[in-house]
Amino acid sequence: MNAARVNGHTARRSRGRFSRSGRAAFSLVELSVAILIISIVAALAVPHWKKAQFNARAAAVANDLRVFAAAFQSYAQERGDWPAATLAPAEIPAGMENFLATTSWQRITPFGGHYTWARDTLQQGERYQAALIIQSVGENRVTSDRQLLLELDQRIDDGNLDTGNFRLGFRNQPVFVLEH
Repeated sequence: MNAARVNGHTARRSRGRFSRSGRAAFSLVELSVAILIISIVAALAVPHWKKAQFNARAAAVANDLRVFAAAFQSYAQERGDWPAATLAPAEIPAGMENFLATTSWQRITPFGGHYTWARDTLQQGERYQAALIIQSVGENRVTSDRQLLLELDQRIDDGNLDTGNFRLGFRNQPVFVLEH
């Protein structure tokens, strides 16, 4: 038997698995292999996590726009016209309190900025009677990530930011048109 007594404990010399105190220990090679495996797993997982986060943001904004569009359309159907435009982002238009009370209208959007209601608005040379705009406010900027904006456009419209009801408007801010 190839063993030695150290501080009352038996330690094997040939394997290098035990420290002088007799407790199990890892060699530098074993630690390096474990760190390498963890690094590989992380390198594979991060892109998938980012894609899931990307999809979740687009899905959240698509849902918000659908909910808001339905609320404004309900208002217009009940009252016979669209509500008056608001002057500030995240401001609830007069008469829309009951329609938007339980929504995320006043929160920062998953794309940055705030939702804004616009009537008779001019966007990139086109006039719209009713539109929802995601507007930058101060340091709270709306994303300029074209891939993210295209993902949203594919979810709610035609997948082209230059046509359809979802497009880029003034200063490339996202616009969801309810009535042309």
